[in-house]
Amino acid sequence: MTTSKVTNRIALTYALENLPDAPAEIREKWEKMVAQLDHKNASPKKLTDQQIANEGFKSQILEFLRGHGEQGFTCSELIAQIPELEGVSNQRVSALMRLMKIDGQVESYSEKRRTYFKAV
Repeated sequence: MTTSKVTNRIALTYALENLPDAPAEIREKWEKMVAQLDHKNASPKKLTDQQIANEGFKSQILEFLRGHGEQGFTCSELIAQIPELEGVSNQRVSALMRLMKIDGQVESYSEKRRTYFKAV
C-alpha cells in the first residue's frame, strides 16, 4: 500500500477488487457505497460568506491595479486607496495578493525591502 491516508472509497474499492468470493449482497452494498461517495464528491461546493467577500475584494483590487497601469502598490497603499478595503487587515490583503499572484492576475517586485504589486 501507499503512505497516503486510506479513505473509505479506497478501502471499498480494494475490497471489491480483492474479495471476489464475498457474498453478492455484500458486494452490492459496497458498490452502492462507492456510488454514494462518488455522488457526494461530484456535487459542487458552496462558498462561505468569507470566500464570497474575498472574491469581491480581489475583483476591486484587480480593477484598481489595472486602472493604474505599470505602477506598483504595497498592501498598505491598496487599503488606503480602495474604499471597499477600509477596515480590512493588512494580513488579509497580503493573503489575497498571494492568491492573486498564484492565479497569475498580479505580479510582485521588491524595492527597498517593500513588496509592490501590479496587474499583469
